[in-house]
Parts: sequence; C-alpha cells; structure tokens
Amino acid sequence: MSDKKNIITIDGPAGSGKSTIAKILARELRFNYIDTGAMYRAITLLAIRNGVDPEDEETIVGLAKKSVIKLDSSSADENSYTSINLNNENVTMDIRSAEVGAAVSIVSKLSGVRKHLVEIQRSLTSNGNAILEGRDTGSVVCPNAILKIYLTASLKERIKRRKLQLKGKGQASDDAAIKREIQNRDRIDSTRKDSPLIIPENGVIIDTSKMAIKEVVEKIKNLYNERTDFKNKA
Repeated sequence: MSDKKNIITIDGPAGSGKSTIAKILARELRFNYIDTGAMYRAITLLAIRNGVDPEDEETIVGLAKKSVIKLDSSSADENSYTSINLNNENVTMDIRSAEVGAAVSIVSKLSGVRKHLVEIQRSLTSNGNAILEGRDTGSVVCPNAILKIYLTASLKERIKRRKLQLKGKGQASDDAAIKREIQNRDRIDSTRKDSPLIIPENGVIIDTSKMAIKEVVEKIKNLYNERTDFKNKA
C-alpha cells in the first residue's frame, strides 16, 4: 500500500452521478477536485471554434498544445458546473452546449488528445490529495490511486438525472434526444481504442440507481477511511 497515492478516482458513464459525488467528496475531504471531462470538452470547443473536423487529430492536438486550460478546483456548490478557463476566457457554459456534447466523445477518442490531457491531469495530481472524475482516471490517469470507484446507474435513471440537470441550468431537454446522446457516448467511450471506459483494476463498483447522494458519499468515505487506516498500519 505504500506506493498508493492519496487520490480517489471516480469513473463511470454519463449520468451516473460522478460530478456531484466527486464535488461533495472534495469539499468534505478538502481535496482538489479535477473534472477531466471538462478538459475534453474545452478541447472540443477549441476544435469547433476553429472549424476543425472533430476527427482531425493532428490539427486538434496542435491547437491543444498551444492552449492553456485552467480548472477552478473549488467545489463549493455541487450543482454548479466546473468553472473552466480556456486561454484566459471563461468557457464554463460554452463547453456545455449541445454542439460540444455531440462532438466531445469523438474528440475524446483521439489518442493524441488523450495523451496530452493525461499528462496535464497527472501533473495536477502530483502532490496527491485529489479527487478525479471521468472515464479513465482509475485505469489510466492514476492507476495507483488509493481508492478507485466505478459509478453506474440504470439508463432510465441516467436520463432522468440528465434531464433534471439541464432543467436546473435553464436548458431545453427532450427524453429521446438525451437517451440518444447517452447511448452514443456510451458506445464511443466503451469501444474506443485508446483508454476505453472500463472498470479499473481493483475498482469498487457502486450502482447509484436507488441510492441517495448522501448514501453514495458516505459509502465512498468509509471505503477511503478503510484504505487509509490500512495504509497507515502497514
């Protein structure tokens, strides 16, 4: 256990509760919160704004390497989107557009993009005391995290959550459209060649379909405390 970093990773498909749970945990444990998905959305927005095909890996990676992405690690409100700056511009809401949502899984599967962002994500966790959420944080970014969680939920529940999220942000929503988006993202995320969405080695699976947010948070905190107690005694 001595080689384990004081990091909790939370992976899972869209609508499984990753962001909400990760933000609350970060706040209560006083850890840095790193939303890796927001970083991929920022690169996708960059491609769209520059009129680049979402599958044009070379051009997108070139743009990404010339850009600066900054995340606000504060998690004061779990219901708010992660604040993110792209080249000194606040793009928090821009990266949540339907256009970005439709293209992010395509950009995210590009090996060059993943390699570039994984390097940045690892640098952000170099000192430990962080909670990462995304789709490959436990399997690729921080495989030596002290606790790796894989959150899941039924498709029906995920659609319901996504709809409530959009409504809370004043954005229009349609069940059929949300279902198509989620299923498409699941397909691309789980079948891409580089860093597919998988349950990480030694990861703990938690189905949140019928669990309250507080229950999930407490379960993960208990698991974390068990791991740290064991590490300290080792």
